[in-house]
Amino acid sequence: MTASLMSSCRLSRWKSPRSAPLIQRNDEAYVQEITRFALTTPLERARIEALTLLSGVAWPTASVILHLYHLERYPILDFRALWSVQADLKHAYDFGFWMAYVEFCRVQADEANVDMRTLDRALWQYSKEKQP
Repeated sequence: MTASLMSSCRLSRWKSPRSAPLIQRNDEAYVQEITRFALTTPLERARIEALTLLSGVAWPTASVILHLYHLERYPILDFRALWSVQADLKHAYDFGFWMAYVEFCRVQADEANVDMRTLDRALWQYSKEKQP
């Protein structure tokens, strides 16, 4: 297993442990091409949706990849963080939902004068402490 695929497996185990074996089904060259494209395209929709082409990568894991590796600021799609901002969790993720959440989080991070990782952790922690 190469470094790129190993990194993808570690991320998926952290975000969604059940999908880690699916990640290993991806061909290394395919993983490299998809991630290269997702991290270099100027198109917001292509960034997130390209990553979901990889076996074992759904919207939440794709958001982790963008959050950790893209130069732009991206939040992590997580039920705890979404609960903290009172997002409607009754529907499947789509680009409209994703982009609205990204823009909301960027504004909140700017207003609080914090980086995206700090905001993301604060939203997660608030839910952990307050969610019934």
